[in-house]
Amino acid sequence: MQVGRDPRPVMREAYNMFKDGGDPSKFVSEFLNGQQHEYFYASLYAGLYYESQNNPDAAKFHLVAACQSPYGLSSGDYMASLAKVHCLCRNWSCS
Repeated sequence: MQVGRDPRPVMREAYNMFKDGGDPSKFVSEFLNGQQHEYFYASLYAGLYYESQNNPDAAKFHLVAACQSPYGLSSGDYMASLAKVHCLCRNWSCS
């Protein structure tokens, strides 16, 4: 799927990671010291990427990190709920 240029840096990088491959952990580290929502989204999409690559241990690490991030814990964002539901479905504790 081809999309236009997203103005949000984290989403541009997530799209490129899914499109071209890449290092999800490096992707997350690029947003580690950014805004809270950027770290959350980087962790979320890194986890989903690892799921798509059948790497459940790495997926768990990043999805749980997304849930436990300040943004994941307090934002009320529906994507934070998605991360929590994903972890619940996989029996991964977010607490």
